[in-house]
Amino acid sequence: MKKLKWIASMMLPLFFASCIIVDNTPGPRGRDGLSFFGVDYEHQAPYSYWDNNSAVPYNPALGHYYQTRPGVYNFEYFINAYDYWYGTYEVWYNPGGPGGPHGEPGYDGRDEYLMLICDPNGFHEHRDNYRIPDNEVLVIEKNEGTLNFKLTIQKGNILTRTAQQPKYKRDS
Repeated sequence: MKKLKWIASMMLPLFFASCIIVDNTPGPRGRDGLSFFGVDYEHQAPYSYWDNNSAVPYNPALGHYYQTRPGVYNFEYFINAYDYWYGTYEVWYNPGGPGGPHGEPGYDGRDEYLMLICDPNGFHEHRDNYRIPDNEVLVIEKNEGTLNFKLTIQKGNILTRTAQQPKYKRDS
């Protein structure tokens, strides 16, 4: 009986040590970053503004960001009753990172912000400035850290292209 107790005392810990379960399944992905877009000006408020982004309301508050979905949107803004700039802008998002080992969640994606500055001499984003020659299409694309956007823009007037009904119109 002593021998059986001795064998049991030696074998029992070995038995339980062999039952260790290693869970190496990855954790959940991190949260995708949110996307925000806004319209503003620095030198002169636009005469009117329009885009087909449903997240930007009619009569938007200039200088305010609105949470939006990623995608490509058309826009135009008038600088007076006849001349305007039009084009497209693309809103991005940063996906969350993959989950880590042992169930650790992935990192959250960074939020993206794009403020379209609508001034009379053409577009500039609050981190860069672009001067656009008349009758030329300018394509601007940035993918650097938190600076992620794509924009196409050109100048037009009511004689060369039919304008949209504005979401915003400056009080005269």
